[in-house]
Amino acid sequence: MAEDLLGGDESLFASTGVLDAEYLPKLMPYREQQQKYIAECISRLPAIGTSLFIHGPPGIGKTACVRWVLRELNEAGDGSIVPVYVNCWRDSDASRIGASLCGRFGINTSYRGRDELFPLALQKLRSFGSVALALDEIDRVQDAMFIYQLLEEIPHKCIFLISTSREWLARLDNRIRSRLVPEQMEFRPYDREQTKGILEERMRYAFVPGAWEKDAFETVVRICSEFRDIRTGLSLMRSSALEAEKDASRKVTPVHVSRAAGKMDVDIPEEPKARNLADFGK
Repeated sequence: MAEDLLGGDESLFASTGVLDAEYLPKLMPYREQQQKYIAECISRLPAIGTSLFIHGPPGIGKTACVRWVLRELNEAGDGSIVPVYVNCWRDSDASRIGASLCGRFGINTSYRGRDELFPLALQKLRSFGSVALALDEIDRVQDAMFIYQLLEEIPHKCIFLISTSREWLARLDNRIRSRLVPEQMEFRPYDREQTKGILEERMRYAFVPGAWEKDAFETVVRICSEFRDIRTGLSLMRSSALEAEKDASRKVTPVHVSRAAGKMDVDIPEEPKARNLADFGK
């Protein structure tokens, strides 16, 4: 029927940015304990500097949790502790990290060689009272010796090393590891109810009210829980809604989710069947 179809200027989306992997929500449910400890590490500065190795599978909130605390520090702090975030997947060596930081700090590098960029950034970091430095995707760096320089030359700092690989720390050069002496924090995947809660929260902000059929959303939750990766769920929600808009549908249906999952090469797991009372004796 015509009333079930989207008009030419209508959309199921209210805010597509809410589904981006880089989006940082106002609240970080189910990670309060980790947030609290990260914040405690920072609060010890300048008296005590901490190194914390944060590891766990992708898509379970490691990066978002650290960035959330750094954002709170930036917004509520007095400037005595400077938050710095580096994505080592994008900036995978000292020169690139230096170039990124110099750009962020407003340092003119027009007449500088690549080998001068990290020392320039390091000099700026030393000028701050205290630094809370997050090195995300640290296992992607090509040469970790720049960490040695950070440890030796920045007097008051907390360093957060974020990785999907628990083994990265064991492979680290002994000279760095002996100075780092990091505490460790393991992030475990969200369970199904937590996954559902996170996706429901994003759905409320990303889509117009009533855009999703219940069964369609439950299918996304089931897939996301199977993959144990919130990013997979967010991407699938976006793709499913785009499939619905292609049909000019006012609702995202299980058909749209199935179509989107197929394009993403994602299998839809079967819903566990209810067991008969007779089965419980087996």
